[in-house]
Amino acid sequence: MKKLLIGTLCSALALFSSCDLDKYPTDSIAQGEAWQSLTDAQNFRIGIYSYLQVISGGRNVYPQEFQSDLYNALAGFGNRGGDMHRWDFTSSQYDIEYIWQYNYVCINNCNNIINNIDNITVESADEQAEANNIKGEAYLLRAYCYHTLAVRFAKDYDPSTAASNLGLPLVTTGDVNEKPSRSTLEQTYQLIKDDIVQARQLMNAAGEANSYYLTTDVIDALEARVDLYMHNYSEAVTLSQSIINKYPLAATEADLENMFLNDEGSEVLMRVQISTDDYSSNCENTGYLNWNSSNEAFSPDFVPSQWIIDLYEDSDMRKQAYFRLDSLVTNNIKAYDIYMLNKFPGNPSFETIGANLYYNMWKPFRSAEFYLIGAEASYQNNDEATALSMLNDLRTQRGASALSVSGTELFQSIKEEWIREYIGEGQRLDGLKRWGDGFTRHDPQDTSILSTGTGMESLSITGDNIRFVWEIPANDQNANENIEPNWN
Repeated sequence: MKKLLIGTLCSALALFSSCDLDKYPTDSIAQGEAWQSLTDAQNFRIGIYSYLQVISGGRNVYPQEFQSDLYNALAGFGNRGGDMHRWDFTSSQYDIEYIWQYNYVCINNCNNIINNIDNITVESADEQAEANNIKGEAYLLRAYCYHTLAVRFAKDYDPSTAASNLGLPLVTTGDVNEKPSRSTLEQTYQLIKDDIVQARQLMNAAGEANSYYLTTDVIDALEARVDLYMHNYSEAVTLSQSIINKYPLAATEADLENMFLNDEGSEVLMRVQISTDDYSSNCENTGYLNWNSSNEAFSPDFVPSQWIIDLYEDSDMRKQAYFRLDSLVTNNIKAYDIYMLNKFPGNPSFETIGANLYYNMWKPFRSAEFYLIGAEASYQNNDEATALSMLNDLRTQRGASALSVSGTELFQSIKEEWIREYIGEGQRLDGLKRWGDGFTRHDPQDTSILSTGTGMESLSITGDNIRFVWEIPANDQNANENIEPNWN
């Protein structure tokens, strides 16, 4: 962690120095000089949003997707994502290291704002309001990062055990000599909730569809998500209903397709802004399509299993919007009429980057999630009527039929709806862990195109498998002897 903290602080200072090279030395900036005016705060704000790009989408979502039961690896997948798919990854897995590292880099950039912005001189009430909003954004983004890390690197939150289960090393200062031990999971989530409280007190940016920035509605969205994990079910339902009322779902199949192609839609609370100047290979989505011009066919690494496709009714507009039925080639084998995930078709605005990189803006908060959070939280709160109503509201607006189910059948239907709505967006493994469910991979589309063998197309995982909780990266364990590992 010491090593990480040093790198984080340097990156934060570098972001500012690049904005004003004539004012300060090129190798360092004194903190007292870096924080003088609102302009300084605005420059550091650019820094935290640039890291939001780095920790969103692409390789930040691939690992948990490929680890799940939703896909089959193809014969020519080149072992990309193979260790996650086989469940034999170690504490040195590079994508896991990346997710850990850059979420903490983002946290430290948020800390830089939180701990220093009050030192600036503001010239008016409007400037003070903007400074308050920037500080609130830093609190909210820090909460977002810590929740992301907690879901991946700690056990599922159970109120009865959270005070004894391991949480995260909590970094709230810029002390490069600090080597924090892990907090309890209860302490981790308390910091997340405290940061959300601070964001509510400071932020004043009203919510609007397709926002590039954190807003007061995003506060509600993140807290609803956190409350579901913390078993604060009544609060999760209330917050979810307020979001649903403000952000209507896509009205037509064309609207739904447009949301994932052109990255805009009525149900998008926030999208992570990227442009041709912001290109990063970490945000590519080539694993699901990947056009092979020499073979005139797609050549993906993974395709959804047949049982996933069968979850969708023909009337469900997600079946057409989220998947592409086409030919593919893998390891010199050509197959026809294979469903491939098409949630990342590549925004045409980014074709100058590369037409076949399938580059889209990440959408961390969509109102569809809050129908599902509301349904699941209502069910867990013994309110099956509300659970079924919220589930059916989502289903019917997507063109699927209304259900009439109760008890465990209702809960299973909610779980399946999470798959239908959020395949490709990193939610499946989180759900399995939250529910304590294992899985067995089954029913692929075409066995002739698969990479087969131990840990592949028929892998069975029990709900207590240790790899539902990722290990703290080996580099950080070696750098900080105070970090206790997950896999003892």
